[in-house]
Amino acid sequence: MKRTTFVAVISAIVLAATFSAHGQVPASQPPPPPPMAIKQVKPGLYMVTGFGGNSTVRVTDQGVILVDTKNLGEGPYNDLVRLIRSVTDQPVRYVFVTHVHQDHSGNIGRFVKAGAEVITHDGLKKNLETGGLDGKGYTSPAGKPDPPSATFGSDREVRLGNVRVKAYHFANAHTGGDAVVHFPDLRVIAMGDEFVAQPPNADYPNGGSVLTFPKALADALKLDWDTAIPGHGNEPMTRADVQAYQKKWDAIAKKALELRKKGVAKEQIRQQIQAELPEIAPWMMTGIVNDMRLDGFYADLTNATR
Repeated sequence: MKRTTFVAVISAIVLAATFSAHGQVPASQPPPPPPMAIKQVKPGLYMVTGFGGNSTVRVTDQGVILVDTKNLGEGPYNDLVRLIRSVTDQPVRYVFVTHVHQDHSGNIGRFVKAGAEVITHDGLKKNLETGGLDGKGYTSPAGKPDPPSATFGSDREVRLGNVRVKAYHFANAHTGGDAVVHFPDLRVIAMGDEFVAQPPNADYPNGGSVLTFPKALADALKLDWDTAIPGHGNEPMTRADVQAYQKKWDAIAKKALELRKKGVAKEQIRQQIQAELPEIAPWMMTGIVNDMRLDGFYADLTNATR
């Protein structure tokens, strides 16, 4: 296959998978995905943008701790490894994956085969087994990610040399298998898609919840950090950015419960939230809860108001 044809095919697969993960429909002529790039956030910690969700690279004198693995495929995996090697000769020893969507989890299997311990929350493994709209396990047009080599319940800490890194699952938010990863010595947190620099969503078929999203963010804000790596977005962000984001989620959750208690019907509740919270309208318009997640959202509200 000619290189130009191969690149076009891979780009099409990646675009389809990214939109599938977020429940959106691509435009007829979407722009090509941006190339991967690596930038230093703080000494010894880097952010890799492009071709999937953001990855975080923590370099130590005994190896690399990586957060998130990019879109599924040999090409994205090789590009990510190449960029890591541009800043260190140390091998990747540990990989944390923040949630099941293939733009973050896609290359779990390749890192396991390369000798890394790949660690996720229990819920991510459950999503792979029983998630998705049909309950048969999460998949995507790009394929199905491999399972991790280790899982945790509430938290998991790893140490390399003098560096300590800890992952937490505080509550179901973007999915039921979310993790945030804290780098306490550098006061940085990698948030996955619990915090993004774009309109967010709660993936109900894979255990997400609008109602517990605010708690996950509030608990993450209790940790000591000043810089957040978003799941999507080209720059690191601040504590104030995450605080403002959490307040929006809290307002949505409270308003949704209030409207459900008043008996607002499933077919009208999204529009009513949008009407009563105009500052949230851009988020609602782009699908915090899209059509395929509406039943789960309304059931979540119903259960919470019983």
